[in-house]
Amino acid sequence: MKPELRRSLGVVALAVAITLAATSLIEANKVTTTSQTRAPMPVAATIYAVQHGFQREANYLGVVKAGSDSDVGFEVAGVLQAMPATEGKRVAPGEVLAQLGIDRRQARLDAANAAFERVVAERSLADAREARLARLLDDGSVSQQEYDDTRFAAQALAAAETSAAAERQSAELELIKSTLVAPYEAVVAERLVQIGTVVAPGTPVLRLVTTTGREAHIGVPVEVARRLAPGANYSLALTDTRMEGRLRSIRDDVDPATLTVGTVFDLPANTPVSVGESVRLLVNEQIPMAGGWLPITALLEAQRGLWDVLTITADEQGRYRAHRESVEVLHTRGKEVFVRGTLAAGVAVVASGLQRISPGDLVEPVYKQSAPTEEAPGS
Repeated sequence: MKPELRRSLGVVALAVAITLAATSLIEANKVTTTSQTRAPMPVAATIYAVQHGFQREANYLGVVKAGSDSDVGFEVAGVLQAMPATEGKRVAPGEVLAQLGIDRRQARLDAANAAFERVVAERSLADAREARLARLLDDGSVSQQEYDDTRFAAQALAAAETSAAAERQSAELELIKSTLVAPYEAVVAERLVQIGTVVAPGTPVLRLVTTTGREAHIGVPVEVARRLAPGANYSLALTDTRMEGRLRSIRDDVDPATLTVGTVFDLPANTPVSVGESVRLLVNEQIPMAGGWLPITALLEAQRGLWDVLTITADEQGRYRAHRESVEVLHTRGKEVFVRGTLAAGVAVVASGLQRISPGDLVEPVYKQSAPTEEAPGS
């Protein structure tokens, strides 16, 4: 064999020997770093305590109204000539709001005054004649018939005077009614007609809303209305503002459209609220339904409107494992939910960190409050 071939074979043999030695050394020094058994996962846990009901704060929606909100108009017909009241203007009692044309009514009043003065003069003349004839009747200078005619004529003129006075008063009233004045302190909410319009008696001209005395009109179910007491104070909410409102009255009929009973609450004085604003009545109600409270972070979304939770129970070896149970959410209160379902009373439930574990995983419950007894997780 050639020397070059022998040298090559020797180099190859040496490389193989070195490789085998290195492999043996690695196998000899190899240490298993992966645990054959998975360590339990620490999880926040809570105990499911069964209750026979829960209390909730019910909200019933209503609307704010003014103590007096009315459409005002003239009692007589005519052409609207002026309207000093503008929308948003505050008016005092007796302040002029609108004016009708008064030319024809003024002429009628002048005629009534003249007619009244004429009748008064005629009656004065008749009374004087009756007095003279009465004296002459005593000495026989006039007949009884002549005296009676004069006396009855004076009585007729007295009645005519009364009629003329009533006619004059009617003309004065029509003239007064041609001016529309504010019946109470209010704000002009809306102008319903424009200047130049011929208005009939009773036609709404302006809408007035009182500046004080705001009321909350709220419809509540019949069973809730029966628990309310007129004169008592209840919690009301305007947007994010809470206040106490006094229940003034409860209606005795049910609204056929909403099937609710109307209630009226007096809002506190100087409450910054606008007419038509929404207001809510807050009433605590006891709901007789078995279930228990859990943190909302304990819920897992499930199908058909239900939710799941992970309970912690002991297996045959006494190790704690997570198991899936279905629950129904009955009420939400902040970060808590009231649920019922297949949960056993006193069972431990995973309170948070559900994304880290799956059903069947080994877990180690960690209770934020006092730790339960050893039987709690599997009870």
